[in-house]
Amino acid sequence: MATGWNRDPVCRGITQGWKIRQKAFVKNYDPSVLSSVTYLLYEIKWNYCRRRWQRWIRCAGGEHAEKYFLKDVCKKLRYDHFVHCSITCYMSWSPCGDCCKKIIGFLEKMPNLSLAIYVARLYWHKEENNRQGLWSLMNIGVSIQVMDLSDYDDCWRTFVDDEDKYEDDYWPRHFAPWIMLYSLELQSILQDIPSCLTISSGRNQPPVFSLHVNKKQKRALASANPY
Repeated sequence: MATGWNRDPVCRGITQGWKIRQKAFVKNYDPSVLSSVTYLLYEIKWNYCRRRWQRWIRCAGGEHAEKYFLKDVCKKLRYDHFVHCSITCYMSWSPCGDCCKKIIGFLEKMPNLSLAIYVARLYWHKEENNRQGLWSLMNIGVSIQVMDLSDYDDCWRTFVDDEDKYEDDYWPRHFAPWIMLYSLELQSILQDIPSCLTISSGRNQPPVFSLHVNKKQKRALASANPY
């Protein structure tokens, strides 16, 4: 349950509350469009304690949202190597390769912290640096998944401003095809096989998603079975 101290500003100039506006959430977490802004919603849970800490951050001033996230978390946890807690992130874009390295460096200093990352989209998923970064995160124990419908519902209930909601439930069933496409591509990254998803977009045109899977990729991806 949210508490009063959750309402402290996240980062000066980034946001002034811990709940996101409904319009911003719907616009930036829709996987069928390619938003130019990265939003990051996250929750810290301390082990053996019901206390939770929830925040949201977006990129600003040319800096990636992950930079503000790590700064915010470090300030809250004070680099206490003995703290036992888990962090769950819901990101509109997956972290780039450089941000993955920064996250790994942080986790190496916090051995008792677990991290789960849920993403609405994959950021420049064909670039090897980004693919390697996600693979490296998975390899050190970070859970990385594409957001499914229940994750959207959880975010809606937890992070979206109650006064701004037009309804209590948010169940975007039309997201299912894009969730499947991104899930398959994420599995290709985590299993270190060639990319199978192509996204093309033109000016003032909606993006076009296409999946190309050969026999070798099909066998490798069969075990993933996201749906």
